[in-house]
Amino acid sequence: MRKLELHHRRKLVWLVCNLHTGELPLRHLIVGLDGPTLSEKQFSGPIGKLLDSATDFEINPNFTRISVGPPLIKLPDKVIQDLSTDQHYGYKIVCAVRDGVLPAGLALLEIWPVNHSRWLTTANRLLRLWCQNMDFKGRT
Repeated sequence: MRKLELHHRRKLVWLVCNLHTGELPLRHLIVGLDGPTLSEKQFSGPIGKLLDSATDFEINPNFTRISVGPPLIKLPDKVIQDLSTDQHYGYKIVCAVRDGVLPAGLALLEIWPVNHSRWLTTANRLLRLWCQNMDFKGRT
């Protein structure tokens, strides 16, 4: 950005979409680890192919918790109630994966279908797969 300002000899404003800031790294990670996309709703790799059936498998009560990184900020109930359905589910499932305990009601919530323009849904489905009685080769 600074080089562009020097080249044009004036200050520039750079507006970054926060949605793309979070979505694009996830997309590149999935493509790098699992293979390219086949269409706007399909992945080519074994993990991506499981995303459509993410809610079909039984929850493993002893799933491995993920505790890397700084602790999550605990949001007040008022804030959680104001989140969209996908954001609410995402926050709750991240909390569950970090704590190692999936609340019973969370397993019953619906997750929207995979769509490459909705990366939060993809992330939610990946986290749901993490909590299930299966490995990523599709065997239960």
